[in-house]
Amino acid sequence: MKNSGKLNRNVVEFGQSLVYTKQFNNDYPISTKNKKVMISELRDFTKYLTQNNRASAYLIQEFIDAHQVNEEKEEALFHHLFWWRMLYESNQDDRFSHVENYIACNRVKLNKKPLIISWLKEWEKAIPTFYYVEYLYHEQVIVVVDIYTKETLDVIVYDPTATPAKKGEIVMGTLLPIGNRLYFPILDFYHFDLEASKDIAIYLTYYHEKHAQNPSDYEAFIRVLSKVLQVEELVTSGEMDD
Repeated sequence: MKNSGKLNRNVVEFGQSLVYTKQFNNDYPISTKNKKVMISELRDFTKYLTQNNRASAYLIQEFIDAHQVNEEKEEALFHHLFWWRMLYESNQDDRFSHVENYIACNRVKLNKKPLIISWLKEWEKAIPTFYYVEYLYHEQVIVVVDIYTKETLDVIVYDPTATPAKKGEIVMGTLLPIGNRLYFPILDFYHFDLEASKDIAIYLTYYHEKHAQNPSDYEAFIRVLSKVLQVEELVTSGEMDD
């Protein structure tokens, strides 16, 4: 029992603090309380992006309209495309950063929480991509496999309104680290229809190789997404050839 108590104190000691930790490290744990603070900050960052990038909404809606997406899934796709757009813009020019602009606007608050500043900067390293749902612990904790890299990731879904994942389906999203080697999707994943998963998995590999020479991963992603959305529509409408 004495050894167990000592171990628990060490775990707490090595946990990441909002106030004292200057560099976020996803290998180390973060308390539930601090995670809530970080998720709340992400919501504020989301509001900031939404309010300052309304023009992007028109371009995103044009993309959605051109792909005949199921009406029930339009909102989810819109959110993912918005985040893709923000990431694309932040990675186009080294002199521009949505995160740095947000930090500058909230300097007084964030200067007291260096871990959050470091963690927010992880967002600009994220790349939206496609995952295979390999295992379900329960509705909010799942294991996914990156379709391209084959990396296995433990994922927790914080959004209580998120669509429950199904084993064997293909999903698309942007994952952020949250400590203790866990990741979470911004909002929810975009869930491709389960009946289309087999065809989508085949075409994902084909189109990924075809567009791998694009100037950036973000451009390759949107081109592949366009193609597999067409595949999903063909399968669900019964027009895909056997």
